[in-house]
Amino acid sequence: MSLLPITRSLAHASTDPPTLVARVRTALGWSGSDFLVGLEGYDDLMATLDVAHDVEGLVRIGDPTSPPLRLLRAIKSLDPEIRLTRVATVVSPWRWTRLGGGAGDAQAVALRQQTYSDVVGAMGRAGVAFRVVPDDTTAEDLLAAGQDAGSAVVDVDELRGDDILIVGFLEHQPSISYGLLSRPGAEPAPDDAVDAAWLTITPERESAGTLMVALQQFSDLGVDLDFLHSDPQGAGIHDFHVGFRAGADRLVDLQAALSDVGFSSRVLAAFALDG
Repeated sequence: MSLLPITRSLAHASTDPPTLVARVRTALGWSGSDFLVGLEGYDDLMATLDVAHDVEGLVRIGDPTSPPLRLLRAIKSLDPEIRLTRVATVVSPWRWTRLGGGAGDAQAVALRQQTYSDVVGAMGRAGVAFRVVPDDTTAEDLLAAGQDAGSAVVDVDELRGDDILIVGFLEHQPSISYGLLSRPGAEPAPDDAVDAAWLTITPERESAGTLMVALQQFSDLGVDLDFLHSDPQGAGIHDFHVGFRAGADRLVDLQAALSDVGFSSRVLAAFALDG
């Protein structure tokens, strides 16, 4: 009796609107169920990925060559089969639109909490009051709040045909990078399409100079680090989270060399760089 293949679903923290998540899914080339699993927050997403084998996760990763320590720790705490396997970068989606039918200056702007974090620096000079609403606010409710405020910041795909853009503030926002967390099975094979990787390395025993022993292995293989985070674990032991540009074959060589000098290693991410 043959088993039916499992249809995967894509989960995300409800910090970005479904319109943006759908575009990121396309940019990643992701295929599976059309149903998007929107979870309340980051912690809920990670807890779900840890136990649900038919779910993959979408996360913001910042700079792929310098991700936040919080993300590295979160991946390290998950089932060891889970790692970041794909990245995609999308242009900033936010548009400031005038609402309420007036042509004068907008006195306030309605926007979601994550959007506020993304744009507050650019809009701080606009001299408007912010009306921050929860991340899971629907487009309809956000626009209704913006109708009262006079304006709103929305995802580009939430704009309506008669909305009037306010320009001069959000045109040059930085792009946003996302990663896909999944269970790809075995460790990356030497011929896999990999340009960059993140590792957590941990010494069996730690003393002065222990880290230099590990770093020498990278140097011997001609690999330069993009980042290095030291993460104390107690009892005098650290996890060291490192990132570097290397193909899957070099990743295999590095893990073998690290093992030879008393370091265990865990692949947190192995991916082709976007574009």
